[in-house]
Amino acid sequence: MATAIHIEIDALFLLILCVIAWQLTHSVSKQMNRLLFRYVVFGNMAILILDILWMLIEGQTFPGAIPLNRVINAVYLGSVVVMAGIWYLYVLESLGYKLTKKLVTCVMTPGLIFVILNLISIKTGWIFYISEDNHYLRGPLFFLQSGIALLSLFASLIHLLVFYFKPQTKIPKTNIRKLLSFYIVPFVGSILALPFSGMPGTWTCAAVSVILMYMDEQENAISRDSLTGLNNRKTLEGTFNAYIHQVSEVKNLYLFIMDLNNFKGINDTYGHPVGDQALVDAAHIITQSLSGMQGLVVRYGGDEFVVLTFFYGDPNAINYAKRVKEDFATWNREHKNPYTLATSIGFSRYQEGQQLKDLLKKADEALYLDKKNK
Repeated sequence: MATAIHIEIDALFLLILCVIAWQLTHSVSKQMNRLLFRYVVFGNMAILILDILWMLIEGQTFPGAIPLNRVINAVYLGSVVVMAGIWYLYVLESLGYKLTKKLVTCVMTPGLIFVILNLISIKTGWIFYISEDNHYLRGPLFFLQSGIALLSLFASLIHLLVFYFKPQTKIPKTNIRKLLSFYIVPFVGSILALPFSGMPGTWTCAAVSVILMYMDEQENAISRDSLTGLNNRKTLEGTFNAYIHQVSEVKNLYLFIMDLNNFKGINDTYGHPVGDQALVDAAHIITQSLSGMQGLVVRYGGDEFVVLTFFYGDPNAINYAKRVKEDFATWNREHKNPYTLATSIGFSRYQEGQQLKDLLKKADEALYLDKKNK
C-alpha cells in the first residue's frame, strides 16, 4: 500500500514537472540561471522516473529483474550526487558568481566520480548491492556518497546564509529568503531518508521545491522587473491601496520619484551593458536605503524609480531624500566607476482622498524642480 502511494505521488509530481519542462523548453531565454533551473527540472524528472522503476522492480522475481534493479540503482544513486552539484551551481549563479570552467569542474567532479563508483558497485557492492531475493541494500561506502551529496547541499546553504547576513550585497534579501525556503523540503527529506534503507524520498521532496520555485518565478515574471529584480509598475497601485489604510495622524505616506542624472550620457558613452549595470547598481542603492523600513521600491520605467514609504512628517522625508543622494555619492567613492551615478528626487505626501496619479503628478513636479536646481 505504501509503495503504491509513493508511486502515485512520484507520478503526480513527474506529470507536473513534465508540464514545466515543456514550458521551459519552449522559452526563448538563454540566461545561465534559466538554463541551470532547466537542468534541475530535467534531472529531477529523471530521478523520479528511476524512483518509480525501482519501486516497481524491487523484490520482483521475473527473469532479469536483479540485473535491471542493479542498473536502476546505480544510475539513481549516481544521479543524486550529480543533481546536488547542479543545485549548488544554481545557487552560486543566483548569488552572482561567475561560473568559470574551473568552478564548474570542481563542483561537478564528485558527482562524476560517484557515477563511476555506482556503476562499479554493480559488481563490487561498494555503495549498494542487490540481494538474491532482489532487494536493495546499502554497501559500506553508501554513507560516504550520501555525505558528499549532503555536503554540496550544505555548502550551498552556507553560501546563502553568508550572503543573507552580509551588510552590503547586490542580491535582494527577498531572493535569498526564497532560495532558503525552497531548500527546506529536500533537505528534510534527505535527513529522513538516511536512517531507512529503501526510502528514496529526497528528490521526491525536491520536486515540491522545484514546482514552488517555478510558480514563484512565474509570479515574478508578472510583478518583477527582469533587469533589476525590483517590483514593476504593475505592483504600485495595489501596494498604494493597501498602504493608504495604514495612514494615521503620526504616520504619513510618501511617494518619491528618483531619476538618474545623465543616464543617457552613460548609455551613449559606455554602451547599454554598462547602462544596464548602472540601473542594477541604482536599484541596489535605493533598496538598501529602505533597509529596516516599511516600503516598496519600483522600477517605474527607464531610469525612473518610485519609492512608497512612511514618515512622521516632511522633515523626515527631506532627510531621507538627502540620505539617498549621499548613498549614491558614497557608492561612487567606493566603486571608482568611469561615470558618476547620481539621482534627482521629488516627493509628495498623501492627503486623504488622493489617488495614486495625484501623488505621481506632484512628485514628478518636485522632481522637475530638483533637476532644474542642478
